[in-house]
Amino acid sequence: MKKTSNILCILNPNASKGQAITKVDKIKESFRKRNQSVDIIFTSQRKQAITLALQGADEGYDVIIAAGGDGTVNEVANGILKSDKSPSFGIIPIGRGNDFAYTANIPCDVDKAVDLILSSPATDIDVGLLYGKDAADGRFFINGAGIGFEPAVNFKASSYKHINGVASYLLAFLHCFCFIPKPYDIEMRVDDKNINLKTQQISICNGRRMGGAFIMGPRAIINDGKLDVVYANRPLKRLKITRLALRFFSGTQLKSKYMDMLNAESVVDIKSARAEMKIHVDGEEISRDAAFCRIEMVKKGLRLFYNR
Repeated sequence: MKKTSNILCILNPNASKGQAITKVDKIKESFRKRNQSVDIIFTSQRKQAITLALQGADEGYDVIIAAGGDGTVNEVANGILKSDKSPSFGIIPIGRGNDFAYTANIPCDVDKAVDLILSSPATDIDVGLLYGKDAADGRFFINGAGIGFEPAVNFKASSYKHINGVASYLLAFLHCFCFIPKPYDIEMRVDDKNINLKTQQISICNGRRMGGAFIMGPRAIINDGKLDVVYANRPLKRLKITRLALRFFSGTQLKSKYMDMLNAESVVDIKSARAEMKIHVDGEEISRDAAFCRIEMVKKGLRLFYNR
């Protein structure tokens, strides 16, 4: 890439089912009217934003922006975190769910998002790092990782070609509701606590919301030095899942006797008796048949422009 500015914007034109490409002129105009130059580069394939962000960081960009959805945000964050340099991270949320932007109070309006990047100091936030299956070398996440029912819904929502936003997740939930996964036999270690359980759902949350509407980590804070491990503490049948799912819209699931939460300050190990765990990080598929994963806490791993 040709570096002409100190700001690099990596834009996924296919975000939001292809609607993100319509925001390009608006992004250019937002920087222009603030007399700020910016280098914009498009992605054309999955994981390319990781490479572009790493290259941009190594070339000396002071600020690297992800313009897209949660997948683009995850990839750009991974590229920055893989570099020896530490550019600040900005987000222009023009994707399908924009869940991390919700947590970080980053406006979905392009003008307001650009103004936040140009007028506010970047602040340290925590990061998670997951090892397992397709992420044998590690995959960073800034919003959350999920195991079981949650990634099943996410994978299905991503498969819809013409359904976007919250509607895609709700339709995917209804589909997965008809094919409820069997409980995993889990051995889980959260720092120094060991737990054995049968469960269909574990969320490791740095941010609060996933799936466009589900408050998976109602108590999560992105700079508190902790990951919130929220999990179903017993197998759930269809009727219980229906009632419990409604609580996720308001973030009141931890008031249910079927859900528990632990804080992790260093590491979470999750082992299944069978290689069948579905896993995602920030909505990106890691596995459909894993037997083990490890999540490590990276405190103050990334400098982000966000509204505190």
